[in-house]
Amino acid sequence: MGIFNDPVVVTTLTIAGWAVFWHHWHGLGITLGYHRLLTHKSLVVPKWLEYYICSGAYFALMGSPIVWVGVHRQHHQKSDQPGDPHSPRDGFMHALYKWMTYTDKLQTDEELRRQAADLIDDPLYKMLGSTHTGYHAHLCLALCVAFRIVLFFVFGWACVVGNLIATFTIFWSTQFVNAFCHEPGIGYRTYKTLEGSRNVWWVGLLALGEGWHNNHHAVPKSARHGMQWWELDFTWMTIVLFERMGLAKRIVRPSKELLEKKRIRVLEGAQEKVANAVEAAREAAGAATIAAREAAEVATNAAREAGQVARDAAETVIKAPSPEGV
Repeated sequence: MGIFNDPVVVTTLTIAGWAVFWHHWHGLGITLGYHRLLTHKSLVVPKWLEYYICSGAYFALMGSPIVWVGVHRQHHQKSDQPGDPHSPRDGFMHALYKWMTYTDKLQTDEELRRQAADLIDDPLYKMLGSTHTGYHAHLCLALCVAFRIVLFFVFGWACVVGNLIATFTIFWSTQFVNAFCHEPGIGYRTYKTLEGSRNVWWVGLLALGEGWHNNHHAVPKSARHGMQWWELDFTWMTIVLFERMGLAKRIVRPSKELLEKKRIRVLEGAQEKVANAVEAAREAAGAATIAAREAAEVATNAAREAGQVARDAAETVIKAPSPEGV
């Protein structure tokens, strides 16, 4: 155990511990606060707890709750269609980060206020910004810097380093949902939806359950995203804990019948595609057989004609008179 007396090891473990703590605090602010609480109304918690949870997202550089919610609701309404703020169909890098640099061109302030009308009258959320101007982004950045200065003086530099690591990982994990979880060929789809949402396991782990994105698009209001036992959803586990503590109510749980209905549709669609593929393969095989027969007939006729020409040429040579003097 002497290794734990090494200052370097102790410092590294301290930073790692802080990083894990902050990753989950900031992450729940996004996944539970901004996403499942504010955007989709998947559950209800006391207002003081709602503010505390959402502060984790705000201090992870997520910006104004009103702006975040307005953009995300538009994403669901126009997912992978014209008007989707961050679809990879407009380019992978656009979905990853470029969309954040021109949100005012992707969504007007009037549309933003319409999308987040239920949050506009909240005094705290409104103070943090309700337009796509640079005000809310600059305010968020300033408060985030101030927050980390406080952390430095209260808990020390190791805490700040751990926080910065966690902020980096959780910030990009959110963008990974936008990019990788709508990218064809990555992950898998369990339910039939109108867009190209995917379940990506490593994003699910990094983003505390948000990577089960096809599940989410199938039932957007569900407080649970990981529908299978092996689809780890830390955010859902936290919601269940809050429920048992009496802090979470009106939790939206999709019925097994609804999920099974959507799953059966997928299977039927898959069976239909397989049947169509088999039929197409049969047609292609038939066409190939006919083509092969025709090619064989052409080759046979060509061979016969070539043989006849060769025989005619040979007879001509035999019948030709011998040259004089031979």
